[in-house]
Amino acid sequence: MKDVLACILFSLVIGFSNAQNIDGLIAQAEENLEKNHWEQALDNFNSIIEKHVDDLTYHQRANIYNDLGYLNLQLLDPFEAERNLNLAILYHEEAGIPNQKDYADALLNMGVLYMEQVEYDLSRQYIQKSLDIYDQLPGDKTDYWIARSKLGFLYEDAGSYTLALSIYNNCYDQLIALGNELSPDFAEISMHKGRILMLTGDPIEGEKFINLSSTIYSSLGPNFAVEQAESLEHLAIFYERMGRYGDAEKTLLEVLRLKRSIPDEADILIIETLNDLGILYHQIGNHEKATEMFGEVVRESEENMGTDHPFYATAKNNLGTLALAEGKVSVARDMFVDALETYKIKFGSTHPLYANTLNNLARVERVLGNVSMAENYYKEVLSIDEKVYGKEHPDYATTLINLGVLYSSSNREEEAENYYREAVDIRERVLGVNHPAYGSALEYMGMHCIAVGDDADAEKFLRKAVEIQVGQIGTLFPIMTEQEKLAFYQSIKSNVDRYNYIAFKQLDQNPELIKTIFDFQLRTKTILFSTSHKVKETVFESTDELLKEQYRRWQSDKRLLASYYQMGIQALEQQNVNLQYEESKVKQQEKELAKLLDNFEGAIQTNDRDWKAVQEYVKPDEAIIEIIRIHEFESLTKSEGTLFGFTDYTKYLAIIFQPGESGPSFVVLGDDYKTDEQHYAMYKNAMLYNVDETETYQAFWEPIDKEIDDVSSVRVSPDGIFQKINPNAFATPNGDHVIDKYYVTYLTSTNDLFRPEAQVFNKKSYLFGNPVFNPDQVDDKLNLAPLQGTESEISQIGSILNDEWNVKTYLRQDANELRMRSAYNPTVLHIASHGFFTDRYNFVAANSPINNPLFKSGIYLSGASVTFSRYVDGIPTISENDGILTAYEAMNLDLSRTRLVVLSAFDSELEDNENAEGLYGLHRAFTVAGARNIIISLTKVDDTAASELMVHFYKKFNETGKVSESLKHAQLKLKEKYDDPKVWGAFILTGNG
Repeated sequence: MKDVLACILFSLVIGFSNAQNIDGLIAQAEENLEKNHWEQALDNFNSIIEKHVDDLTYHQRANIYNDLGYLNLQLLDPFEAERNLNLAILYHEEAGIPNQKDYADALLNMGVLYMEQVEYDLSRQYIQKSLDIYDQLPGDKTDYWIARSKLGFLYEDAGSYTLALSIYNNCYDQLIALGNELSPDFAEISMHKGRILMLTGDPIEGEKFINLSSTIYSSLGPNFAVEQAESLEHLAIFYERMGRYGDAEKTLLEVLRLKRSIPDEADILIIETLNDLGILYHQIGNHEKATEMFGEVVRESEENMGTDHPFYATAKNNLGTLALAEGKVSVARDMFVDALETYKIKFGSTHPLYANTLNNLARVERVLGNVSMAENYYKEVLSIDEKVYGKEHPDYATTLINLGVLYSSSNREEEAENYYREAVDIRERVLGVNHPAYGSALEYMGMHCIAVGDDADAEKFLRKAVEIQVGQIGTLFPIMTEQEKLAFYQSIKSNVDRYNYIAFKQLDQNPELIKTIFDFQLRTKTILFSTSHKVKETVFESTDELLKEQYRRWQSDKRLLASYYQMGIQALEQQNVNLQYEESKVKQQEKELAKLLDNFEGAIQTNDRDWKAVQEYVKPDEAIIEIIRIHEFESLTKSEGTLFGFTDYTKYLAIIFQPGESGPSFVVLGDDYKTDEQHYAMYKNAMLYNVDETETYQAFWEPIDKEIDDVSSVRVSPDGIFQKINPNAFATPNGDHVIDKYYVTYLTSTNDLFRPEAQVFNKKSYLFGNPVFNPDQVDDKLNLAPLQGTESEISQIGSILNDEWNVKTYLRQDANELRMRSAYNPTVLHIASHGFFTDRYNFVAANSPINNPLFKSGIYLSGASVTFSRYVDGIPTISENDGILTAYEAMNLDLSRTRLVVLSAFDSELEDNENAEGLYGLHRAFTVAGARNIIISLTKVDDTAASELMVHFYKKFNETGKVSESLKHAQLKLKEKYDDPKVWGAFILTGNG
């Protein structure tokens, strides 16, 4: 159940009195109803019933009661709505049903009422009964198709999006055929169709239909201003889903202005928009503004509708959620109690909204340690779930899990296990063994096993859970927004880390688990660095309309397949969905698109490789190593319960592939769990101060060295602090270095082994150096040191490459972001400038709308200091040429035929361990952009030494065309002159060489 509730109002059919002698009171009431002046219309109709009921025919009474039921529903008063609609139906039947259409309208409205009450079976019965009547009416079938759209609302409300969309499509086509494409009902169907498309992962198409809806309402005049505002509100929700938070806020504020400008506008609609603004601000982490909006909803409700209105309860619930997130537990409890009371008054104590808030209140009591009270609340929620959904339902299973968590937290693990197992069984039966909710239930079982010390069973449950999540990568990831991708990545990374720790503890007893650990790492390490956005840009910038249509059809079918995976096996059987056929159709489309588009495989994240593929790939005379950081995950059982969590302590595991072996071997690096700061301190002391140089080798490399035999090259996929370590520079006990025995290069992932080599049609190089960071001479708060020495470096490289290469050189103010973005597929891209790799002082990451690691690293170019100073002063800049190329932006460069990127003047701050993630992000960004090899300096190097190394490197590279061989040659040459490994060992190669 969701913590933050959005309020959605469905349109109902309005039955108007058709009596011959309609007096002025009825005309006035109906006029107010047409204008959406709901409170006035309600007063009008109630006055007519109170003063003139005996003067009305049964048919007139029926229509007035139907209108009253409609108004009660719009004003969220379901009890009165049910009473009035029952009277409408009764009077129609007493009158002998002289007007079948009016009777069908009342039945349809009753069906929508029960839909709002989550009484889906009753709702379906009433809607179907109305449809049977509409179908028998003479003339065109417009009313039938409008009524059938309400059945779509029912399925949408129940979460059956695929079935709802099918109904909307049918109604949409039929209304066009009947010439009703400019009607308000057509606009409403278009709006709901757009909503479904957004919810099922097709936001672009969804936006199109919502815009169509808004346009139609606008053309219908001021009487439909409310509907136009509602349509725009759905557009704002689309923007929010796409991560376009500025557009979402702007649109919602426009909706608020529009609603307030409508004469005699119902307060409830204004409150609805205030609520949506609160949800938006909550989504982007602006709790202050969210609290302000929800607080305004409370005040508006109190002043205009009273504390017994559902919007009042919704706002109180949302304020409670915010307070709980901020640790204000007592405040949250008061909010939930208030919301609960209102929901009970309006909907009764068996409604899902009541249950949702009661669930939140139970969570508060659990946090406060009031176990008995939390238990009673959860059991009441369970009873409601059983009544509303039945026991064979995922929501019932969710409450079972909540009870299990409560018992685990109070050290009642035996009781907890019973609830976890029941939840697992329900979700397996209802949803199937590949559904993410089933995987979530398995996680809870695994955590329980950890708590009771059963690591073997914990490994089995957690492995199945991760396998399900890994299986979603190819299906869901390509159609996710950036925000959704980040959330998915963080979730799967946490789950894989937890599994790795449990499996790592059992390697001595079950060494085969090393293969599972490796496979999970192979399939998840780089998923955040998808090329899907680049592929989409390529398609829609193309003039090939057939390609665009193929791509759109794949997107649509892919989203549909994703929605099928979320439905569960019972729902698929009920709707006669052939999942195997749908899967094969999408796979065939992907094969066809892969022939037409570069990087398409990277976009769809289809990675079926495993450890066997790497074992088969490894070549004679080399070793391939995957480094995995193992995070300690502890369960602490106290008298009051069991606590779980990752500690700050880590170990490192090296998985080693060598030719001629049947599978990988492994070694553990370091004897004890330590923080990464403690691990890194050893390397830092050796490199900076020449302290205990061989101890670094013994801790981080000697176990690997003893395992590998007779190799000349070692390729490593690093993790954690290894991102900032160059193993070639390790000093061995016999007085030499690792580079003297074999050469170590890096891979951003072992998947990179299988990348094809870049096709080079002409030798083209772009050389950037000595940017002018502060051209406006502002107060330089960024403190970037000038890099005049890099001009000489760039000049020498240009001279070496000049004979056979097309060389473009950009120095000083020309070394800017616009020039960088225009670098189209250079064979070599050389950048001599500063970079950033950490959250510390990182205003780029701080100013980003999402916490994406791709904003934690980047390159400073000409004008960077000016941008930072403007940021400090609150002045916006144009990001396309702000002097800061983030890893996210670097990922969008076109480097599909680039053999080499060199980042030669970087200083990743050897003293700082925090920046390993950012450093990895920059490596991976250039890889995703297409670069086959990246050379980067890990430490600050003297300008003279750096230039010497680059001269040696480019001479050898120009001669051989081999990146790895050339860098090793250059480093060994420099090693002959400089003993200090910080000098010759500062550079590391990432790529296939």
